[in-house]
Amino acid sequence: MKTNLWKRLASATLALMMLGSFAACGSSSSVAEGSAATQSAASAASAPTAEAAAPAEDAAPAASVAEPAGSAPEAAAASSEDLKTKWASLKGKTLKVATSGQQAGWSQDDGNGGVEGMDIDIMNYICDYYGIDLEWIVADPTGIWGMLQSGEADTIACVTTVNEDRLGAYWFTNTYAWESYCIVSRTEDGVPEAGDLDFWDGKTICTPAGSNPALILEDIIAQEAEKGVTISAVYPDSSAVLIQNVVNKETDGALMCTSTCAYKVRDLGYSDTLTIQDIKWKNMPIVYAFNRVEENKDTILAINDLIAQMQEDGTLSDFSNKWFEMDITQLPEGEVNYVTSTGENAWQSNE
Repeated sequence: MKTNLWKRLASATLALMMLGSFAACGSSSSVAEGSAATQSAASAASAPTAEAAAPAEDAAPAASVAEPAGSAPEAAAASSEDLKTKWASLKGKTLKVATSGQQAGWSQDDGNGGVEGMDIDIMNYICDYYGIDLEWIVADPTGIWGMLQSGEADTIACVTTVNEDRLGAYWFTNTYAWESYCIVSRTEDGVPEAGDLDFWDGKTICTPAGSNPALILEDIIAQEAEKGVTISAVYPDSSAVLIQNVVNKETDGALMCTSTCAYKVRDLGYSDTLTIQDIKWKNMPIVYAFNRVEENKDTILAINDLIAQMQEDGTLSDFSNKWFEMDITQLPEGEVNYVTSTGENAWQSNE
């Protein structure tokens, strides 16, 4: 039987009804050991001036939450509220946000000692809107989840997705973008049709070690092996080398997030020599991950409200088009939506 990461994820989520990601293109470990050396990219100026009343002990975020795009009545209700008044207690709060600075288009070096990208823009917008003091912490991808676990960071903004290991370990916001996967290869070796994984028989594909794409590649290899198709895998430590591995003919292809791949191929000037294949795999919801501590509950709910408003007024789409020249913020047809809800059903299907 075919194994599929997303099917396993959805099954686990619906069965456990638990809160449910570095990232779609980053570390797949939920409880990473230790933290990497960090670099403060910006410092927050003050401590919180007011704290919201905390919900009951051990309860998941329990306020009424505006659902993501696709739930028009709830989204409209959220956008009609004065969210700054509703979440006035967050003004002056310090939010420490970990990011890698290594995800093209999402979180990357801006050339001036800081970071830029879609995830950076969205988090800056959220904190500016609510008057939250934002502190960016740039860290090695392998240490980001350890920083969250240890409390060095409050959340992660780095193409964060959900996998089975993370279910129950963290709280997550509603989805603000969707990521798909592709394989980039040399055009001179042929142009595979979308979804044609048999094309890779006898070939080698690279993807970052310990990442969600690595889990997907494992599924692909197992699935294709049942048909007698043999695919080899190489797992470099960094996603930064993937495209160069293909260009230098060290591997035949690289499995990557579609948005990141399209951005890098265009930015590096390889549009005429590299081909991007849509592998027709399930899309992954992009979210923010938080530790399960009381002080994070109102922050998660406030972010959910603003995500709904940004979906409705086009702000999220604008950020997406700015960085990727495509809109990856809308629920793809046929995909399952997930939403932070009430009580113990903290991150569940919205179907």
